[in-house]
Amino acid sequence: MKLGTNSLTALRRKYRYVTRVTLFVILIICGFLLVYSLRPALETEVQPLPQDPAVKVYFNHNQSSLYEDPYRRFKRKGDNLEQQIIDAINQADSTLDLAVMEFRLPNVAKALIAQHLAGVKVRLLIDNKYNKALADYTPEVIAKMNQHDKSAFEELKRYPSDAMALLRESGIEIRDDTSGGATKGSGLMHHKFIVVDGKNTIITSANLTTSDLHGDFNSLESRGNPNNMVVVLDNTELAKAFKSEFNYMWQGLFKIHKPYRPPVTIPVGEGTITINFSPARRKQDIQTTSNGMIAFYIQQASSSVHIAVFVYSDQTISNTLGEVHDKGVEDIKVLIDPDFYRRVYSKAYDAMGVCPKPGKRKSKIQVKPWQNPITTVGFPIAPVGDRGVHSKMAILDGRLVITGSLNWSNSGNYLNDETLIAIDNPTVAAHYEREFNRLYGTAVVGLDSLPQSHQCGSDSSPSPKQPITSTESESIFSDN
Repeated sequence: MKLGTNSLTALRRKYRYVTRVTLFVILIICGFLLVYSLRPALETEVQPLPQDPAVKVYFNHNQSSLYEDPYRRFKRKGDNLEQQIIDAINQADSTLDLAVMEFRLPNVAKALIAQHLAGVKVRLLIDNKYNKALADYTPEVIAKMNQHDKSAFEELKRYPSDAMALLRESGIEIRDDTSGGATKGSGLMHHKFIVVDGKNTIITSANLTTSDLHGDFNSLESRGNPNNMVVVLDNTELAKAFKSEFNYMWQGLFKIHKPYRPPVTIPVGEGTITINFSPARRKQDIQTTSNGMIAFYIQQASSSVHIAVFVYSDQTISNTLGEVHDKGVEDIKVLIDPDFYRRVYSKAYDAMGVCPKPGKRKSKIQVKPWQNPITTVGFPIAPVGDRGVHSKMAILDGRLVITGSLNWSNSGNYLNDETLIAIDNPTVAAHYEREFNRLYGTAVVGLDSLPQSHQCGSDSSPSPKQPITSTESESIFSDN
């Protein structure tokens, strides 16, 4: 009898143990399910910053926002820059003017077509290189492409529909910088702006492609090249300045064939926006050019200069930044896209006081090392398929933002049709500062980022009589 009682007791203990283990496992599973179900909420734990209602800014890598990729259909962090464009198009009553280097987004094309059919006047300006539907890419054209353009072409074939073909079929008028015998010049039609009804304006660093806004089709990790967007509503004065620039190009006046347009400063929201358009004439006073304006703003900085740009090769800006550092501004940080960062004409070398390793392009080395070098210079790391940074932006003293389409280069200043804006607004600057800090948090900085560099000597002294050309600075990189 005692043996039977002991067996029953042991069985009960075993049952309790199994029950506890089972409950524990169930709790763990429930915990995982709960965390998984709350994942979208957890991903948005970075709180949104307040916006100035008159000038709102967005970033496709904004860590406080979520949206569904409209082409690859998954949730991701960031602002949907394409949707901002579509929303603005859908609100149009009379006119839609778009000046963009490249246009490939079918959803934007469909929104434009709907408005065109509703009686809205739609005009699209594009760079001649990208004024092609899929059918225009003949074997002869493809054979002449560089590897980057071939990859972009393969990406284009994976779009759900051909945006340029849709626009052409609809009857929307499309012009480029060669249309109607336009005086093209040797640069790019590099603008990226939209004007709606002569009162609403969108200015962005992004081209209208999936790779620039959302990510590559062939890389699920890709989230698009880091870009920014400025949306200004109900400001006819600002829109008028952009529409005037658009109209010059629509008439066939590109590059330096447009008349001189001085910078204009317009009150917007809590601050002002100053606008300047490139290119400048080479005989023009450098201070009145876009790069000269950037240097002027940097010269006024008293506490901090944070820069994140795709291309940075302008010597005037570099010299000015070094002088500002000499005067006591310690908080200087510079990020450059990795594809450009180690080029012999990158101003990363200047700031860190070293020279690139001489090679076949020794004659093009343009280094002017700072007297007091810094090590807070580097390049952001990005997923496969994405650039490290495609924005063209700087934040000065936590208040002034410099952005637009302009790459900080000789070509951006003197050859391309470009937009430069300076936004004096602390609310706006806070958004850009957060994006800069996100990029800087991913970056490789310091001398380790330039492993082939060395102390400058007579064998690699600068050659000021050999300015960087368009083909060397911009055409090496397809800007998308």
